[in-house]
Amino acid sequence: MNYLRQWGFGALLVLATVSVEAAGKTYISFGSCPVGCTSYTWTAGIADLLNRKIDGIEAVAEGTKGYIDNARLLSKGDLQVAMATTASAVDAYNGRGAFKGVKPGRMVSWMSIASTYTHVISLEDSGISSFADLKGKNVGMGQPGGTSLIDTEALMATFGLTEGKDFKPFKVRLGPMIDGLTDGNIDAVIWAGSIPLGPVIKLTATHKMKLLEFSDAEVKALQAEHPAFYRVTIPAGTYKGVDSGVRTYGNGNAMTIDAEMPEALVYEMTKVIMTNLKDLGKVHPALAKMSKDTVLKGFSVPLHPGALRYYREIGVPGVEEFAAKFPSK
Repeated sequence: MNYLRQWGFGALLVLATVSVEAAGKTYISFGSCPVGCTSYTWTAGIADLLNRKIDGIEAVAEGTKGYIDNARLLSKGDLQVAMATTASAVDAYNGRGAFKGVKPGRMVSWMSIASTYTHVISLEDSGISSFADLKGKNVGMGQPGGTSLIDTEALMATFGLTEGKDFKPFKVRLGPMIDGLTDGNIDAVIWAGSIPLGPVIKLTATHKMKLLEFSDAEVKALQAEHPAFYRVTIPAGTYKGVDSGVRTYGNGNAMTIDAEMPEALVYEMTKVIMTNLKDLGKVHPALAKMSKDTVLKGFSVPLHPGALRYYREIGVPGVEEFAAKFPSK
């Protein structure tokens, strides 16, 4: 789509009503995941808000195969906004790893919504209490094409554990991995996602489980190679039997945006979202928890200029330091 034709540099911004006079209707597709998943709910609510608040656009949430597919679709111009993790956005921005063939530089940062939480799950009597104990074990890593698998592969590489040599990998969805854990075919499951995880709740109804913690040194080692990761804690009571917080790491579950979208439009979209978070919280509670303190969390690729302009206006903490890492070309 030719955004400059649909949304000219001469657009008239009427800030009081957050309306925009454009040459024609601008279509904005939000890629998330299969219809019904959490990020689809987020993007559907955000698209509806933008349609109500900004004249001249038609925003729609699209059900997709998932975050890796989103990057490929955005690269081709089939999506304008794509859900991603802030860790996977780094590889997508650079067109490497699982995102080889994706046009470099097109997927840029917009706003981080919520954290993922890395779970390393085993049964209480497994004898697994450290990463060294995973040697020789059957380890569930996540499904091919999923960002959880990308995160797990980064984790194992950081700690020098090699597939086939040090452990036997199982690469399937979380549900089947938990089934494998209960029937003894898998010794440990690694998964990064929003909390609570449904299959883990189901597990704790019938089995005693434990979650491996990450030390500060281990998180720093991960961050040295993957700066999008940051410290999080799975709160006490999230799962049955988890009576104290579990210190782990995660990254942002975030919206990225097409670098080719016009600055004026992205500025207005950013403003509308950030000034209506209370209403968006009626769509999903995670949206109400967003604030200027969280929107950059986990990002380590350039920020769209339109978002940067608005974040500077509202004084997002660390925005100048963030911008300085990616000077304009």
